[in-house]
Amino acid sequence: MFIEYSPWWLIPLVLIAVLGSFVLYFYPKRKFFSKTQSVLLSSIRFLALLLSLFLIVSPFIKQKKTVIKKPLIILAQDNSSSILMTKYSPFYKNEYLKGLEKLSESLEKDFEVKTVLFGNDVREINNNEIKSIKWEDYATDISSVIEKIEEKYINLNLSGIVLITDGIINQGMNPLSIVENLQIPIFTVAMGDTTINKDLSIGSVRNNRFAYLNNKFPIEITALAKKAKGSRSIIRITKDGRTLFEERFDVDNDTFYKNFETSFLADKVGLQRYKISLETTENGKTVISDTKDIFIEVLDGRQKVLLVGNSPHPDLSAIKQSIEENENYEVKSFLFNELPASFSEYNIAVLHQIPSSNPQHLKAIQKLKDENIPILFIIGSQTNMPYLNSLSIGLNITGNKTTQNSATSIFNNNFTLFSVSKETENLLNRFPPLQPPFGRYQVSPLTQSLAFQNIGIVQTDYPLIAFTNDNSTRYGIIVGEGIWRWRLQNYLINQTHDQVNEIIHKSVQYLATKIDKSRFRVICDKVFAENQPIVLDAELYNESYELVNEPEVKITITNQDKKKYPYVFSRTSNSYLLNLGAFPAGEYNYITTTNYGGKALQVQGVFYVSSQNLEQIDLVANHNLLFNISERTSAEMIYPNDIERLKDLIEKRDDIKPIVNQTITNKRLIDMWWDLFLIISLFAAEWFLRKFWGKV
Repeated sequence: MFIEYSPWWLIPLVLIAVLGSFVLYFYPKRKFFSKTQSVLLSSIRFLALLLSLFLIVSPFIKQKKTVIKKPLIILAQDNSSSILMTKYSPFYKNEYLKGLEKLSESLEKDFEVKTVLFGNDVREINNNEIKSIKWEDYATDISSVIEKIEEKYINLNLSGIVLITDGIINQGMNPLSIVENLQIPIFTVAMGDTTINKDLSIGSVRNNRFAYLNNKFPIEITALAKKAKGSRSIIRITKDGRTLFEERFDVDNDTFYKNFETSFLADKVGLQRYKISLETTENGKTVISDTKDIFIEVLDGRQKVLLVGNSPHPDLSAIKQSIEENENYEVKSFLFNELPASFSEYNIAVLHQIPSSNPQHLKAIQKLKDENIPILFIIGSQTNMPYLNSLSIGLNITGNKTTQNSATSIFNNNFTLFSVSKETENLLNRFPPLQPPFGRYQVSPLTQSLAFQNIGIVQTDYPLIAFTNDNSTRYGIIVGEGIWRWRLQNYLINQTHDQVNEIIHKSVQYLATKIDKSRFRVICDKVFAENQPIVLDAELYNESYELVNEPEVKITITNQDKKKYPYVFSRTSNSYLLNLGAFPAGEYNYITTTNYGGKALQVQGVFYVSSQNLEQIDLVANHNLLFNISERTSAEMIYPNDIERLKDLIEKRDDIKPIVNQTITNKRLIDMWWDLFLIISLFAAEWFLRKFWGKV
């Protein structure tokens, strides 16, 4: 036991307790109690007083708590369909799963064990779910599972990963570029078959996502063959049942590839589907070896973007490059003093640090607004804030006119105007700060923020990227200059500009899209991958263009065989949602209906599901990759029939051990119930004895 003050303080406390008890029972001499009774009562009073006074010096007890955190071992099982496309399939479905379950149970005695499945996504499963693994994912991304394991479990004494896969990658990065930075061993279990079998496949198809009406667009195809020397084959492209391209070729080598190039005229506006098939002749019969669908959006002219800067700035080049990555847009850039007299040819304007203090800027902006041209404003140090506030674009910034903050971005999970990929959401928060103006921000209720400002350690609700509309024209605002740094950081992290391009492209695309004045709308992507959930949104507006969802919304989907599937949308807070799950590859037409205000409303559309056969393209296991992963992390590679060895390999390592955490807490006696109870009990005992002996 310890006290906060000098132990010398105990002496006067004892003296006070002695005096308090002695005076009461022995001075002056009293005849109320016998000598024995007086001694007993004074002793009780002494203890009660001493304990009460003792609490004044804040005595406390030190309590030590020891927590042992077991080493965490992650069993990462490849759940992709290629695992079962080998001669070892019966073994994997039976003996192997029993061995994996047994390994997990045996490791749990000394380690914390978690099992995750990975393929086209990553998900954690319980130990009793191991025997139900189906190997049904349609893609494999090894780099993603390693990154997500590190991100989720690194602070939980993550001590080792057991990576169980065939090493065949068809999505993501090369995992070797990631594992070198890890400080934990990655044991690999090499599944699959390294035998090269006879195979003909479509290796890759290169085509534009967009084409323009009455223009030609190219398609390039690579055909691959393994162990198929002497085969006679045909590559064919069809559309709506008509053969548009056909070429015969002979496979003259066991390791064979051949490129094919052709081009077609875009003669119809809309989403066009082309089917590529690779056929071979065996024993006089034609066999389809592989097929692939591609989709090309034929547009009736490009969207023209007017990019105007107040002065030269690296942002202008960065924005221009990001927009032009999409062939649907043509960008013309000017400094303000070079601005053309007419804006009528443009679909959207991007204004960098405009309006500044030049009064001509307001006239140009008003001209854009009069022509209902959407505008993306990029605010910078040269922006005149009073001028900007006068434009009624959904954001007012008042305060210091010259001071700027440094703000990183926080993605707004409640943003609904358009969607961006998860990778872009995550990377947005890692981009360098922009330089928004310091001041008080007032945001219109009609304004939605894609990202908020994070200033230092403070997460604000100030918009960093936001959008609004005035019922006829849409406006966007990027609050701060420095987009060029985002492109550099994006490339430094991912060796691409894809995430910055997506933010800029989706912003421009949303702004340039004409506002839909229809009261019943269905939002549906045009192309889905096979095994990708098909999600549709529906919106219903009353005559005041307010969202309502009282009436029921029905949809009927018709496949290529004319079979109909009826569904009913679920209601959300103020709109409708329907998750159809995954559909087989093919073309689907839909009719969505509802009845509101006595009127029947209907929306028709079409979507395609493209075949997703990534796992069938390459079935040769890459055990060399797995060996290198283990070697670079100072671990070992083993085979599935030897999986029980993993327990010994893990237990023998000196770097896999528990973490012992000790915490010491000081607990004051005055905060404990028992010492107060003891003091009260002593005083109560004294009172009871005095009462019993007749003198209270």
